[in-house]
Amino acid sequence: MFANYYTDMNYKGRLFTTFILTIIFISNSTNCQAQEDHSLGNWNSLLLKGKISPKWSLLCEGHIRSSNFDLKYNYYEIKSAIGYSITKNLTGLFGTGFFNTDEPGGFFRTPALQQELRTWLELNLKQTFIRFNFEHRARLEQRFIGDNYKNRLKYRLGLLLPINNTEMIQGTLYLAISDELFMPQHGPVVEKNRFYLGMGYKMNQNTTLQLGCINDNDYKSNSHTAKNYLQLMLIYDFTKLVKKGG
Repeated sequence: MFANYYTDMNYKGRLFTTFILTIIFISNSTNCQAQEDHSLGNWNSLLLKGKISPKWSLLCEGHIRSSNFDLKYNYYEIKSAIGYSITKNLTGLFGTGFFNTDEPGGFFRTPALQQELRTWLELNLKQTFIRFNFEHRARLEQRFIGDNYKNRLKYRLGLLLPINNTEMIQGTLYLAISDELFMPQHGPVVEKNRFYLGMGYKMNQNTTLQLGCINDNDYKSNSHTAKNYLQLMLIYDFTKLVKKGG
């Protein structure tokens, strides 16, 4: 029995090590030979989520960001999605959102450079090994930009690692890591790579506060640019409120 447990621990340790090394390799390789904007951007996010029944769930997000840490925001997005639990760890979602980009530093006083409506289909798979909580997210987007229509596939691999508790309970401090690839229908195989490293604190059963850094890499036809953002995110889970109301 102990031999099987030891073998299982070794396997999970190798799996975790492979995950970390892969993330580091991707992050370092995307920074090579990039035209990097050294100013730190500001990114604020609000995420509302929760189950409205044993099978159905809702998700709403709001994001606003600026290219410099001067609070002169030039980009925002508003998104919502409805999810259905296919199995305990697999969820399918349908979402839609509006995305607006203005000139940097204008604080939305200038005409929008780009306005976009998106819909998407998503599969979300969660896996847990000891206290390592992995998430695989595959999203197929339909993008409506003016008179143009584009498809894009996005894949994100994420990890939540509780530090002072074995589970994500009230009072838990945790590490959050993710890497997401943006793959368009036409053009480069990967047009964007977004790496995230942050820390979070579960304040109570409903509310979580998370602070981290996003390294955003864009790949154009003849250029590669990189930009860093400091992100503050507030996450509110209304599941228990719905249950009490029911």
